[in-house]
Amino acid sequence: MKTTLRNDRGITLLLVLLVMTLILSTTGASLFFGGLNSKISSNIKTGRGATYIADAGIQHALAVIPIGTNFNALLAGSVSGFPLVSGKPTLTGSLGGYSYTVVVDNDTGVVGETNTSDNNRTVILTSTATGPNSSIGTVRAYVGRSSATWAPPGTIYIPAGSNSDADFNTTGTFYISGNDTNYSGDGNADGRADSTSAGPNTAIYGVAPLYDSTVSEFLNSLSNTEKSKVQGKGYNGSTSPVIPSVFKSTVSFSVTDLVNGFKNSPGAVQYLSGYSVNSSACPTPPANPPPSTCRFGTDAAPQITYIKSDSSTIKFDSGSTVTGSGVLILEGKANVFGNFEFHGLVISLAPGPRGDESSEDKIKLKLKNNARIFGSLILGPTGDELKFDIKDNAAAYYSSQALNLVQANWGSLLPQPAKLIGWQELMN
Repeated sequence: MKTTLRNDRGITLLLVLLVMTLILSTTGASLFFGGLNSKISSNIKTGRGATYIADAGIQHALAVIPIGTNFNALLAGSVSGFPLVSGKPTLTGSLGGYSYTVVVDNDTGVVGETNTSDNNRTVILTSTATGPNSSIGTVRAYVGRSSATWAPPGTIYIPAGSNSDADFNTTGTFYISGNDTNYSGDGNADGRADSTSAGPNTAIYGVAPLYDSTVSEFLNSLSNTEKSKVQGKGYNGSTSPVIPSVFKSTVSFSVTDLVNGFKNSPGAVQYLSGYSVNSSACPTPPANPPPSTCRFGTDAAPQITYIKSDSSTIKFDSGSTVTGSGVLILEGKANVFGNFEFHGLVISLAPGPRGDESSEDKIKLKLKNNARIFGSLILGPTGDELKFDIKDNAAAYYSSQALNLVQANWGSLLPQPAKLIGWQELMN
């Protein structure tokens, strides 16, 4: 009987040891798999974090890429923040313990595209982020140009360089307005809109230079009484003297690219040996219908007109009536007088020195008499020296109505911000 009990105690001890072993094994396994799950969760967290940071790199790139008509400057490494690394524009940054690199490629699979020549306004950005636990995330984005309605920086935009010779002569009862202005039809057939009214868009600057020095140059050209003749965003007529709407713009784009896009556009009308008309050729009031030599497009059929004069002066004389709609590019010295009226975008270009302001034949652009522009006027490319006169009753109005003619017909040629058009997460 005693022997039997001793044998039972041995079996009980064995069972206890087996149970303890099982409990310890289960506990150890739980701890092991719990730690493994924590590591997996941590790796998933840091991996997703790397993807989020890679996407942040794309957003950084979109903020840095300047507005423009294409991406050629970016592909050439000319955009600040995107130096060429191994021949490719590359943006780097860091955020929250991660670092990211955004590399730009052109879509060379498209016909006509090369590594540095963008024709379809689309580039490919690949953003790679690295972080804790050797985590890595990669995002590829397809970036194009926005198709939003374009508004210029100012009714008169002056991107002349900070060291350029910018001279302005403002006299008479001229008027420059950054307040959106609609214009009526020409019911009395005098070649000009019969009336104006307030447009729907918010005001822009009346005059928007790109550099402080040009702001000062323009302000210094205004007498105290003339300051009230430049209105728009930031204008304050209750001060003494009033604060005119002449402010530095933060927007820069290549006027040269803009001009090249327009003048090379199908259907552009080009005059490569200058252009001059007098009151006999284009009388006031105009003939009905007016001769084609006195009209550069209409609101119903706007056109791109490019006039180039290397040695003489482009002239629309006093007493003449010249009208147009669309885009007008004047490359050379231009005296725009008479009852000139244009609806859309006017761009003035002139290479080389202009001489002193007293020499009228050296002036780059002179608006005089009743000449007026509805839309916007751009004076020269970045860095260009310039001379600009606005005298008598000449006027320039910001008009979204007029610029919509340009947008509707050649919107893809207007400078626009970069826009995300496609996004893809890549597996690493």
